[in-house]
Amino acid sequence: MRKIIIGILMLSLFLTGCGNTEMASNPLPEDAFWTIAHRGASAYAPENTLASYDLAEEMEADYIELDIHLTKDGEIVIMHDEDVERTTEGTGYIADYTLSELKELSADFQFEDKEETIYRVPTLAEVFDQFGDEIHYFIELKDSDKDEGIEEALIDLLEQYDMIGTAKDGKPRTVVHSFSEKRLQRVHELNQKIPLVKLISFKDEKFPELTQHEVDDILKYGAGIAINYEFLDRTVIKQMHEEGLLVYATAVQDAEAALHMKEIGANGIYTNRPDLLENGEAE
Repeated sequence: MRKIIIGILMLSLFLTGCGNTEMASNPLPEDAFWTIAHRGASAYAPENTLASYDLAEEMEADYIELDIHLTKDGEIVIMHDEDVERTTEGTGYIADYTLSELKELSADFQFEDKEETIYRVPTLAEVFDQFGDEIHYFIELKDSDKDEGIEEALIDLLEQYDMIGTAKDGKPRTVVHSFSEKRLQRVHELNQKIPLVKLISFKDEKFPELTQHEVDDILKYGAGIAINYEFLDRTVIKQMHEEGLLVYATAVQDAEAALHMKEIGANGIYTNRPDLLENGEAE
């Protein structure tokens, strides 16, 4: 079986053909190009806060991207890390805090442009209460052993707020993505109507590899993949499309790169700056 060899400056793809007939039942639109606000408009407001999501909505992002964990008392809260130390003044793991204890912390601890406003760690329910389906969601499940049962809790909340399925603008209300194949497979087992995207990072490998077998495994549950934009070119995107996977580029922070990803056929970009593109042109 041949491998997909991806270099930092050039990505060469050697696939043995389509062959996998067991496809995921959660397709995403193939002709869309989405701006996915990474942790909200996190270049301009503290990441994963209501303020960051509000700004992303003002900037007309297609999706806000957010990361979830479970508190000690089983509430779904939004924070990237599994501990609180980088973004708050607290210490320790989210799983060791109750929601009320977590709400006492400020969520902008290391944000450069601090204001007098105190930002709190939001719950996923609070985000849904504030935004509903006026904006849509890329929700990341972290590969953490401290979030046992989070897939079930997430789907319960998505069902409660009617966040599964297609919104009035034709976009899926919610997409779930993760580096963890195990978590994505569990979501697929629980509800096959939720589109899933496999996050893939090659930043620590000089010559990263993705085998045909791995592509086929993703196709069993996933609708797309998200890869560092430096590793993407027109050829690999085309061949991934031929395999049946959409391709999203992470994490794009300048307009030139964003436009390039659109031109070579990527299906969207993750960015901390959702105002990078306006009507298809750089601002």
